[in-house]
Amino acid sequence: MNISTILPTAYMPNNNGANAVLRSAISQESTDSQQDIFVPIEQTAQVDASQQAASDASKTQERLQEQQQLARQISEKENQQQEKIDQQTIQSLSTLDREVRNHERAHAAVGGQYAGAPRYEYERGPDGVNYAVAGEVPISTGATSDPQMTIEKAQIIRRAALAPAEPSAQDRKVAAEAMQMEAQARIDVLVQERELKMQEEQVMNERSNTVDNTQGQSINARPTKDSDAVDDINETQGHMFNEINDDLAAQLVSLGGAQQPAQSLGSIVSRFA
Repeated sequence: MNISTILPTAYMPNNNGANAVLRSAISQESTDSQQDIFVPIEQTAQVDASQQAASDASKTQERLQEQQQLARQISEKENQQQEKIDQQTIQSLSTLDREVRNHERAHAAVGGQYAGAPRYEYERGPDGVNYAVAGEVPISTGATSDPQMTIEKAQIIRRAALAPAEPSAQDRKVAAEAMQMEAQARIDVLVQERELKMQEEQVMNERSNTVDNTQGQSINARPTKDSDAVDDINETQGHMFNEINDDLAAQLVSLGGAQQPAQSLGSIVSRFA
């Protein structure tokens, strides 16, 4: 005897419905799976892009900082070099200032009453200080009315011109002019001495003529004799002047001075350099 169990229709499984439900469940699961797979990939891409942008910005900032640091280093190096140059310039100007002032003070000290106060030309240094870079001392080189005083003045001028340790070309020129002035003054002194001697001789001759006249002697030959004596004196004086001029000219040549007539000096004002 076969026994069959018959289930009510309501409780019998419906294959078509089950398949539909199964398909729906699978479809839902598939959709969920797709969402589980693709959503994280998009989010990862966004994160990577953000991180890359942040990394690029960081690198740009680092490069900018490196450039700024390099610029500061270059600026500091240039400043150090400029400071070194400025210090060297200041040292050179300071040395020149000292030399110029010592040079001009030597002129003024020896020149005495014939020399004026030193005058300077200045240059401003990097430190804002004015340094003397050139100078001059005015000095009178005119002859006086007394030849002997002129000789003394010329000697002072010459010593003043050559007083610095290293006389300039202008200093040597003034010294040569002073030698010419002294030479002319010495000639004037000799002329004065000769004139004085001639006057004394003339007085003596006049006295002698007076004595001769008193004694009844003839004086017809005396003018000729006196004239001959004057000619002899003039000739001797001319030879002496030539010898003096030759000697002075040789001295001027040895010192490098120009051979100019003493009369061309006149009353002038020269300047020591």
